[in-house]
Amino acid sequence: MERKIYNELINWKNSNILKPLMIIGARQIGKTYIIKEFCEREFDKSIYINLLDNQEIIKIFKEEISTEEKFNRMKIYLDIDIDIENTIIFFDEIQESEELISSLKYFNESEKPFKIICAGSLLGVKLKRMNSSFPVGKVKMINMYPMDFEEFLMANGNKSLIEEIKKCYETNEAMDSVLHDKALNLYRLYLCVGGMPEAIKSLLENDKDILKFDKTIIEDITQSYLNDMNKYVQNKAEAIKIETIYKSIPSQLGNKSNKFQYGKISSNARRRDYETALDWLLSSTMVHKCPILTKVEIPPLRLY
Repeated sequence: MERKIYNELINWKNSNILKPLMIIGARQIGKTYIIKEFCEREFDKSIYINLLDNQEIIKIFKEEISTEEKFNRMKIYLDIDIDIENTIIFFDEIQESEELISSLKYFNESEKPFKIICAGSLLGVKLKRMNSSFPVGKVKMINMYPMDFEEFLMANGNKSLIEEIKKCYETNEAMDSVLHDKALNLYRLYLCVGGMPEAIKSLLENDKDILKFDKTIIEDITQSYLNDMNKYVQNKAEAIKIETIYKSIPSQLGNKSNKFQYGKISSNARRRDYETALDWLLSSTMVHKCPILTKVEIPPLRLY
């Protein structure tokens, strides 16, 4: 399925300063799929390395040797001769190796034309809680999210409807009632299914019949999120707090005050007790903070 982030990947490829690229986003939003597609389409050669399946590479990058030597040992372990000029290397699940994350500085500063792209689950949390130093300024970071409504329409083959919506928005004109009803019906479907690519794929494979949609997909993804809440935590107590906050989100969204209330977590919940756990959730991008406007006015001009 087409993703808008692909254009950002192309911009990175065409940039003069090819810093290693790091894609940050929640599990199951399609990071691996779109990055693999980009690597295979846009480069002569590509190498995919999943650190969950290559524990030996994690061990290599832990060794007290130069990054260049680590890279050479990795090549020997993988039994490949990497053509650096024409090859892109995709490190998936890079959160498994703090040392490899720190080594991204070497790939940026090297005179060799390395092309490195990386992604991982809970990468945002890992970066906040690293013991090693993060190569600030040496890595380009892009946030990726689930499929938005525009991408949902693309997947449905409704590009002409996208153009009509944009035209009506730009001209401030009402949309034709028939097209408006079609757009609303599709939006309702999107709200029911959500933006996870696997869920949208299931809907399309069942001719957009919501009654035939495989609801276990959402249930499985939710369970995988709950399982992740035991990773990169200070202790079991923090993991329990993270899960408790996550499960309170529906009631938070239905709150008439439009504010996050710690009392919705439990009757005796206090901010100081849950701040760290909430920060974990925000860093994981499983949830997103939505700032509320306190005053409606024309924003100040931005100068360039």
